[in-house]
Amino acid sequence: MNWKTALLALLLLLPAAVDARVVETQGSARIVNGDTDKARQQAVENALQQALMMTGSSISSVQSVVDGVLSRNQTQISASGDVESVNIIREEILDDRIVVHIQAEIWNRSGSCSPGDYKINLTVVPFELSNREHGAFGQVWRLGDAAAKRLTREVAARSDRLYVTHTLQRNTGLDDALKQINLEKLGAMARQLGRDNDSQYVVFGLFDDLSVVEESRGWGLLEPDYRRNFALTLYLLSTSSGELKTRARITDIQPWTYNRNHSVDVTAAEFWDQPFGAALLAGLQDLASGVNDQLRCEPSRGRIVWQQDNQVQFNLGEKQGVKVGDQLNIVQPSYFVDPEGIYRQKWQVSSYTVEVTQVHSNSAVAELKEPGLLSNIQVDDWVVPVD
Repeated sequence: MNWKTALLALLLLLPAAVDARVVETQGSARIVNGDTDKARQQAVENALQQALMMTGSSISSVQSVVDGVLSRNQTQISASGDVESVNIIREEILDDRIVVHIQAEIWNRSGSCSPGDYKINLTVVPFELSNREHGAFGQVWRLGDAAAKRLTREVAARSDRLYVTHTLQRNTGLDDALKQINLEKLGAMARQLGRDNDSQYVVFGLFDDLSVVEESRGWGLLEPDYRRNFALTLYLLSTSSGELKTRARITDIQPWTYNRNHSVDVTAAEFWDQPFGAALLAGLQDLASGVNDQLRCEPSRGRIVWQQDNQVQFNLGEKQGVKVGDQLNIVQPSYFVDPEGIYRQKWQVSSYTVEVTQVHSNSAVAELKEPGLLSNIQVDDWVVPVD
């Protein structure tokens, strides 16, 4: 795409509200020679490393944050990097070990990351047409579905961290939600699609414009030339919280090389070789790169879909890279609105570590190896790989 059309097909990756997560974890360390202070420091460091691992975040020095916490009477501190604050909320000594419980507020904003071991499930739903009348010219009503399938291929081709699927589900109501400026409805749609498709993120798309411009030729004796606009806005949302992670928009106008009455097959390879289809494909490729950039550092996590006694089944499997013998932590998520009205995530890391015993195509079973039962663990809790 040259510099002239770049002004018309400008990719705008706009970050959503700052992604803050409140994570509660616990760490422990053995008390050696009665040195409780040193053991406490090691336990806090262990807990903070768990919090960073779960969020895909990083800081230059875990030790510096730990020192800051302990030197300020165990009160909240500000820190550099992704850790905004850390607070020791409880500690206890059990035999020769100290166990600390911390609460950390983590913001995903650093330039580096440590991607998780498993692939992230991403679902792309058919794109919608904001103005159905625009689809009548050339009968391109299926362009939303065809473009979504193209985007799915482009995203999958650019990343080995994403497991991308395209659902054939009918229109989800994106256009209605946006017309009502109802982000809560959009979030609810994302959460439901996540459950229906076992996905961690979902991509919606809306063609805001597919209008056609006529350019007359000569004395009106010939069929006019046509140029067609496209404007496509993409929305990437988390299916666990329903939060908008980012949105992107591409626009362009290109020659429409079909006559007025031609019924265009938008699924055919020939369509994507024509000027309009080629420009749209180039825009979709830009969008695919943007989606991969947005999810590159996100941690992978599975949702528990069944639990009984000392076993859980979760919605990641062989296709996502799960293997027998993998060790997993169980995380219990919750959400709240802070005093400023900002929607926040809060994660409580349980004390349980489970081991994968069975792996299927898109699911796996893990069990607690030590004696006991998985009490208080329920469907919709998460599992994350042990770092």
